[in-house]
Amino acid sequence: MNRKAYLRAQKDQGRKVMGVFPAQYPRELLWALNILPVEIWDPPAEPGRAAGHLQPYICSIVRQGLELLLQGGADDCDAFPFPHTCDSIQNLASVVNDYIGQDKPCYFFYHPKAPYGAPARSYYRGQLQALAQELEPLAGPLDPAQLQRRVIQGQTIAGLTRQIYDLRAANALTCSNAQLYQALRRGEWTHPDDLIPYLEGFLAGAQGQGPAGPRLLLSGVLPNPPEIMALLDELGAVVAADDLIIGSRRSLFSPSAAADPLEALTEQYFCLPPCSTKDSALADRLAWLQKLAQQSRAQGVVFFLVKFCEPELFDLPILGEELKKLGLPTLTIDCEINQGLSGQIATRVEAFVEMLG
Repeated sequence: MNRKAYLRAQKDQGRKVMGVFPAQYPRELLWALNILPVEIWDPPAEPGRAAGHLQPYICSIVRQGLELLLQGGADDCDAFPFPHTCDSIQNLASVVNDYIGQDKPCYFFYHPKAPYGAPARSYYRGQLQALAQELEPLAGPLDPAQLQRRVIQGQTIAGLTRQIYDLRAANALTCSNAQLYQALRRGEWTHPDDLIPYLEGFLAGAQGQGPAGPRLLLSGVLPNPPEIMALLDELGAVVAADDLIIGSRRSLFSPSAAADPLEALTEQYFCLPPCSTKDSALADRLAWLQKLAQQSRAQGVVFFLVKFCEPELFDLPILGEELKKLGLPTLTIDCEINQGLSGQIATRVEAFVEMLG
């Protein structure tokens, strides 16, 4: 079933659907309210009306997301939450909520940024409670038992995702790079009742001796352009690990043992890997990348950046320089979302893989 058909089937079951802009948000809370979050990252919308509402130097994730709304591609959504990921997402929140005349409710979630002081935990928990209260007119009051159930499901999904990453790092997954990220990105739009058996089936069918070839660590926002995975497969390169915002930065947390589900969500947020969108220290990010490279035996790092993504661009020069000192060559791919695989990008990737090989 494709994404659109799946979302309509979910609505037929009585669930609300929310179009969530990236990246950090409490999806367990939405699940508990019988809401299916559907993340808006790289929709295949043709450029058009969004340019009339945004500056030309806004990142294309924001531009494509607004284009999707303006063209009616998100009409099945009942509401739109906006996490405080970056200034561009905040700008988009104002445009959608105040200026384009759409009649769906918008919600705002402000997660704390590093360095985390003593009040950060209580602030984050307060944000969870405030969001639940704001959603009551749309979805009804929050049932603590449902929240507990969904938190456990979130922990199960995180455990299955960690297994996928661990097996890939150990070269014990037979799947291609394209198949790997098709599975990992399924969580952007799939309900946990369906996602858990899907990931279990993927693990059951993909374990075995992995492909040989130069091993890569991916960092940045998301694999872009999408055709890059097929190219890496053709070149025999293996994505051994990632530090992507759509990937390990959101999924590799240690499950909390707290009995209170709100406390569990709070603890899990603060043990996520470092991320530029949370103002994590460069030293922490470098140590995390070094750890991933060692565990996965990666021979080089590919940074996938979205043009004008300021949080990532601020960190990139120092991270690249320090990784080279550690003996890890780097390649930076900086382009617009869905611009296609140009000959120039393909040639640079081929040369990088050949150098590692």
